[in-house]
Amino acid sequence: MAPLATQQSKVGKIANPPRPSPNSRKYAQVRVREYLLPIEVESMRDALSKASGRHAHRDSTLILLMYRHGLRVAEAVALRWEQIDWSSGNLHVKRVKQGTPSTQPLYGEELRSLRKLQRDYPASPYIFQSARHGPLAKDTVSGIIERAGELANHTGRSSAASVASVSVDWAHN
Repeated sequence: MAPLATQQSKVGKIANPPRPSPNSRKYAQVRVREYLLPIEVESMRDALSKASGRHAHRDSTLILLMYRHGLRVAEAVALRWEQIDWSSGNLHVKRVKQGTPSTQPLYGEELRSLRKLQRDYPASPYIFQSARHGPLAKDTVSGIIERAGELANHTGRSSAASVASVSVDWAHN
């Protein structure tokens, strides 16, 4: 028969202090601001266009709409063509996280980009679709934004703030 294991006495034990959360730093300690400037977004879009990947226009349009309409990743991947009112130039946004749905105007550059996207990807009801004609995965969108930030940062056209680090946090919200 195996000997029974005895439990150590709790007398004299020192309690371990609670570990700090890895997210316990304030954002102000990490970076000065939590948003991208219009010039930084344009440099991200230009960098994607110059990288000329297979989905460069789709990725550029994704970044444009997310930035101008304040879309979360989940809201962007869920966008469908039926949410665009072409006659009035409006986008109907269904918000997540108890957000209030809204109707927002689309401007010239956005409308032109969306029309080109519709010509390039006609087979799916989703605006931003994968190669398999389904909606993009959230991880894919985060990767697109991270890649755009890195490309823009390496081209030397970003401002003093690190576009890549701000855009990665922006993508994960």
